[in-house]
Amino acid sequence: MISIIDDDLSLQSALVRLVRSLGYSARGFASAEEFLETGFMPKSSCVITDIHMPGMSGIDLMRVLEKRGSCIPVILITARTETVLEENAVASGAHCFLRKPIDTEVLSVCIERALKP
Repeated sequence: MISIIDDDLSLQSALVRLVRSLGYSARGFASAEEFLETGFMPKSSCVITDIHMPGMSGIDLMRVLEKRGSCIPVILITARTETVLEENAVASGAHCFLRKPIDTEVLSVCIERALKP
């Protein structure tokens, strides 16, 4: 199961459909808090999350996952263009960093790499 976390519900829904069209099961969440509260963390093989959201950010979520001993690969996405965001994403251990609009081919490659044992 690939968990997609984005507070923009239309983008979240589009990403869920896109990931499913690539042959994966996917579920969307409106916030990092919702993802953590629903208990889907152990069922997730990969997380795709926006960096900037109200409440917990994508990078904050990565820290929580790490503290909980999770090794789930995380793909961070953002619409922002600041170079420092990519540097922070890489430094925090993100598996991939993508800018919106998401390139389907690049996302597919990121997911494939994230799911390799």
